Amino acid sequence: MLPTCLISDLKIYQPNDETKTLANELSCPELAAGVLEMLKGNEDINSLREWIRPNFTKQMESLILGEASKAAKNLWDSKSSFGNVLVYGDYDTDGISSTVLAMEIFRNKAAQVRYFIPRRDIHGYGLNAGILEKIASSGCNTLIVVDCGTNDSEMLEPLRNAGINIFVFDHHSVSAPITIPTIVNPCINMEAGENQKICATAVLWCWAWKENIISKDFLKYEIDLAAIATIADCMPLHNLNRSLVRYGMNLMRSNPRRGLGALFDCLGINKSQLTEEHLSMRVIPCLNAPGRIATADAGVRALLGAGSNEAVYSCVNDLMRINKKRQTLTENIAREIDDGIVTGKVKNKVLYHASWPVGVLSGVASRICAQYNRPIALAAPVGSKVIRGTLRVPEGGDAVGVLREVSDKLEAWGGHKYAAGFSVSIENWREVYKELERILADIEIKPENLTPVINISPSEITLSDWRAVSALGPFGNNNPSPKFYTVRNLSGTEINSMGKDGRHSYIKIKNSRLLAFNTSARDVSEMINNVKGWVYHPRLDYWRNEEQLQFILDCAVTEGGI
Repeated sequence: MLPTCLISDLKIYQPNDETKTLANELSCPELAAGVLEMLKGNEDINSLREWIRPNFTKQMESLILGEASKAAKNLWDSKSSFGNVLVYGDYDTDGISSTVLAMEIFRNKAAQVRYFIPRRDIHGYGLNAGILEKIASSGCNTLIVVDCGTNDSEMLEPLRNAGINIFVFDHHSVSAPITIPTIVNPCINMEAGENQKICATAVLWCWAWKENIISKDFLKYEIDLAAIATIADCMPLHNLNRSLVRYGMNLMRSNPRRGLGALFDCLGINKSQLTEEHLSMRVIPCLNAPGRIATADAGVRALLGAGSNEAVYSCVNDLMRINKKRQTLTENIAREIDDGIVTGKVKNKVLYHASWPVGVLSGVASRICAQYNRPIALAAPVGSKVIRGTLRVPEGGDAVGVLREVSDKLEAWGGHKYAAGFSVSIENWREVYKELERILADIEIKPENLTPVINISPSEITLSDWRAVSALGPFGNNNPSPKFYTVRNLSGTEINSMGKDGRHSYIKIKNSRLLAFNTSARDVSEMINNVKGWVYHPRLDYWRNEEQLQFILDCAVTEGGI
């Protein structure tokens, strides 16, 4: 069924003479100028020029990695070899991407490079004290920690005192004293500006670039990892992150690393036509899945792409199989919670179930939080002594701040403003449960912002117009893909079926078509009298290698209920 929205939910922009003036000043089509007006507000002309053509060198110069960056550089320069190197990563896409990047950088100064990624259902989030003890006694000369470790100086100090070289590249919030001088994390210098908000893979990549750790030609072929991790971690697409993603996607379109190329092939993605949506909706879920279900090793192996073609494709097939299992588990739990919310049986903000697999709870929590614009914590037991949970809060909340209020009762915790995870002992769970329920009930949720749309008929948008708009991407967090609005033709609307089984349909608007996927012509016809207009977005499509423009229907706009 086609989604609907109220006309009062939209902020409709009408291109005018000022739009034409801006287009002339920026030397771009009026549609691109209108999108900039809508998305960037009243920014000055120089800021808009910078947005259209980000200066990568300038953005890198504005990134401040602090004294730790120099300390890590000095440690790198002081050694001709780091001996036996172990990379300790995390189990999500940023974690495995930064693990692979660290391995590929440090191979240039090591006798051997191995990696360890904890299992979320056994070791929990972040550094594990038991694993660190084994590392200290295993002949490891250098430990590189990625995508965690900022708040673990106390655990790392014994290894450093034992003569093990320590590097940490992270981006999580600081909540504990930092005594290890080589913890490179831009969050330590957050007052320096928006460019500080980058993922862990980007922290490592930018450190290596800024400090001339290794040749820039080498790093140019590693930027795909930073691009994938930036999208996966939903980092804000400010100019630096946009540049990292843009260059990384260009590399993946022209010369993807072996494992990614095989994954594109198995997913039916033409590499030359790769989009942000392909990465976020299809590629990244496959890379994420192993760490959600069991061990993240398959994701690491795929990105490393070592071995024969047969071995690489076998690894990719494992990724896809595991992702299907993750999807099934996620759907079952989400449906259970969704049904409970709809029927009124689920009113609490903190939910627990002994049978839930911990690894998929973050995806479920994100979906429920977004769908109902409400905070939610999901938790399940791991073994007989520990409960692990994930917390999501909408705009107006602070997930890390929430956990900070109960941190004295937690075994471990960490995360970002809107997403965080925690571990708690069975003995403390009831008290933590009550406290979290109380805190989440008091969170002031900001009203969802109006959806900005440009009032223009699809028949007025040309292929060249949309190419110019696409150049304002990559789109994502903090740079949303633009949407458009067109009024319904009151004199009559032509609605036709599409596809062999008629499951899809399209609406004819002059010489253009709005494609309504998963909505039959009958469904559209039944609601048409209440429809005031349509929200849609353009999409580039390729048919027999010929580029063309499609218009995808997002929702029907009404003044009241359907």
